[in-house]
Formats: sequence, structure tokens, C-alpha cells
Amino acid sequence: MKNNVLNFYLLANKLKEVVRTGWNEVKISRDRIESVADHIYGCFALTIGLDSEHELDLNIEKVFKMLVVKELEKVTLEKEFTTRNYPTYEERKVNAFETVKKITNGLMKQQELIDLLEEVYQKETKEAKFVNQISKIESDIQAKIYDLSGDFALDNALEDAKHYGEELSNEIIPQMKNASDGWILYDRKSYIDEIFKSLSEDIQNLKEE
Repeated sequence: MKNNVLNFYLLANKLKEVVRTGWNEVKISRDRIESVADHIYGCFALTIGLDSEHELDLNIEKVFKMLVVKELEKVTLEKEFTTRNYPTYEERKVNAFETVKKITNGLMKQQELIDLLEEVYQKETKEAKFVNQISKIESDIQAKIYDLSGDFALDNALEDAKHYGEELSNEIIPQMKNASDGWILYDRKSYIDEIFKSLSEDIQNLKEE
């Protein structure tokens, strides 16, 4: 096929079928579990909400592109990287760039997308910092949604928390009263902006209405 747009889309479209590995590892009981594409949509929607209520001072178009490019590496993975199978930084970066180069092959703005991926990995610009934080906190919200719906069992969450590393596991497990607490507390250490720290607290305190 010579149509570069269709080539790109058909490859990127595979993210609709890539189930997020973490939910399988903790045995979420729903028939349909969140895909990577669902996660990207959730990040988009959350970004729109945060941009409405806070002075983010971000290039939102750039943020949206980064959120997609960041997840494209998962097109070729058998499963996502999690605390149970996380590779070295260099191993993940090599896979990410090889995959994005393949998927964007032929696009006129390929280099722009590759540069955005590099920016995400460097985590130095305000957009890159935002993207890395919102990707984590969207996952925390989804964990809370599964928790509140009864699809995320506390026993499974406690077993998962044993894979956080001895120091973090010993710190977090005693604080886990609900299944989603482990994910929320694990990610909270990564938030550098007060917006995300405050939102993390609100997520943990959510109750079923």
C-alpha cells in the first residue's frame, strides 16, 4: 500500500486490541478490559479537563501528539512493561524508537514525531513532564474505577504490590485499605506538580455514589 496515512493508521490502530497488561496481572474481572487506545483517550479527556480548570501554560497539540507517540511502542510488544517485567531504560528506549520509526515510515513529519518521543524520554520540557505524569494518573483513576465497581480485588492488589521492590512494598502494603491504593501510592512519588499531587489525593478518596 502506497498511502502513508493509511499505513500509519493501520499500524497505530492495533493499539485498540492491546489490552493493558497490568489489569491482566491483577486479574480485573470485567469481560472487557482497558486497551492502550482506551488509555490514550482517557489521557486526552483528562488533559482537556485539567486545561479547563488550571493555568497549564502548555502546547496542548504537542501534548496530544506526545501521548500518542509515547504509546506507539506497544504495537509490537507481546505485553506492556509493568513492575513485574520492567526492562532497563536503554532497552525500553531502543524498542520504542525502532517501533515508532517503523510505524511512521513514509510520513512527511516522521522526524517531528521521533523528536517528540525523544522529548518524552528526556522528561525535561514542561510538556514532557506533563505527559509522563498524566499517563500515570490516568492509570490511577482507572484502577479506582475498577476498585469501586468491584472488579479489582484487594487480595490481588496486595499480591501485585509485592513486586514494587522490597522498600516500596514494605512502605505501601500496610497503607492499602482498598485495591487501588497500591497503584495510587506507588505513582504518587512520581508527581512533581501540585496539580497531580492534589488530584492523586482526590482519586484515593473517591467513594461510590
